[in-house]
Amino acid sequence: MRRRPIGQILIDKGEISEVDLEAALAEQERTGRRLGEILIESGRTSWLALARAIAEQVLDIQDVHAQAEPQQPESQPAPEGEPLWRREAEHATEPTVAPAPTVAPAPTVTPQPSLAPEPSPPAEPQPAAQLVTPTPFESPELKLHSVEAMLRERQRAFIELVTTTETLRMKIARLEEILEERDRELTRLRVARAS
Repeated sequence: MRRRPIGQILIDKGEISEVDLEAALAEQERTGRRLGEILIESGRTSWLALARAIAEQVLDIQDVHAQAEPQQPESQPAPEGEPLWRREAEHATEPTVAPAPTVAPAPTVTPQPSLAPEPSPPAEPQPAAQLVTPTPFESPELKLHSVEAMLRERQRAFIELVTTTETLRMKIARLEEILEERDRELTRLRVARAS
């Protein structure tokens, strides 16, 4: 199943209109920039709304993966009298771990004198490992918080970039004023020299 596009999620939530989305998609096609970047810069949506849409998209993907994996019924304890093979037949699709084999104590043997070295005792069987199913995804709340934190960091970097750009624009404007003032002064001196 395909993931829902961010634009569709924003429309469903009422953050943007279809006209806004079409205009942003047209600009994305022209410039190659990201859709969220275009929508935020144009003022059609906010960082928070975009973060929530991304989180919802991630949660949709998680739901699809969760539905693809069948839910396994919990095993119920069988009555004492039923043999193991009958209990296993009832839950044939369920992975089971065989119980750890019990080792009877070794019989005591009186050592006999011999010149050959004694063979090492056989290794004891290791108990069977427990099956642990790892969770493939973090909890939705944790994922949402991490996406929001990432977007806040990007927003901070973007604001810093805008601030630097505005500072440079102001300095350029000031230098242009100084240059114009000096050009006027040079023109005045040339006129005074020519007369």
